Amino acid sequence: MANDVTIRVEPLTGALGAIVDGLDLRVPLGIGRRDEIRDALMRHLVLFFRDQDLSEDEQLEFASNFGPPVSASVNTVEASDAPVFVTLSDSAADPPKSDRWHTDVPFVATPPDIAVLSMQVAPAVGGDTLWASLYAAYEALSPTMQELMSRLDVDLDLGTSAATIREMYGEAYFQEVMSHFQGARHPIVRIHPVTRRPALYLCGSFMRGIAGMHPHESDVLLGYLRPLLDNPNVQCRWRWRQFDLAMWDERCTNHRGLSDHYPSDRVVRRCLVGHGAPVGVGR
Repeated sequence: MANDVTIRVEPLTGALGAIVDGLDLRVPLGIGRRDEIRDALMRHLVLFFRDQDLSEDEQLEFASNFGPPVSASVNTVEASDAPVFVTLSDSAADPPKSDRWHTDVPFVATPPDIAVLSMQVAPAVGGDTLWASLYAAYEALSPTMQELMSRLDVDLDLGTSAATIREMYGEAYFQEVMSHFQGARHPIVRIHPVTRRPALYLCGSFMRGIAGMHPHESDVLLGYLRPLLDNPNVQCRWRWRQFDLAMWDERCTNHRGLSDHYPSDRVVRRCLVGHGAPVGVGR
């Protein structure tokens, strides 16, 4: 399939998500086609492409149209040849770990912009992924709460990823990461650098607490904000097939990989591109 045909973008829900048809992502994109996809991503926040059996090189070439590759490691002082892919494998011996709302790698000074994920092994049943719009979560707040949130920052650390890093890469690697790791502080209302829309920058278990608050105060506020993502009106849900490819905007979405396929196998390959420091309201 050549990439000179008209593409079709079919929205999945009113909040976010769209299916893109008419492209073979093994074929290099021209500037015009790249801009079409970027514009669709800015409108729909998550895009899905069926039947894209890409090699690692082809996946990275496609993703690199939208920003420079970002290391898959949390060790930000690694060499420039650090791996850019993370492969997550669920099995009976290695249960799913992503069944929680989160955005990827928010605990660094310049978090990634866009994720591109290829479904390598899809379970026969279950293992869907949910995405939630952080624009919609912000818009669900009252004007008074929006104004309050715009003055606050959130402190971030490795959260539950600390145990995952130990398990995947070993204790020596984890200790090397921690010898350089400092965490990050970002505005909890983030202005998207392209759309200029405010998003409630929730980061799942990576959120250590609201900066400047006592722990019990922070727990109350985050306990109110987190369930906003559980509203199905701010979500889309994707039923995977093998070789589906998804790309999403990390700056204005959370995602959650469901674990109901356990103990069946599920294998995904993800890369990240682009990065930037989150900017708050009026900052």
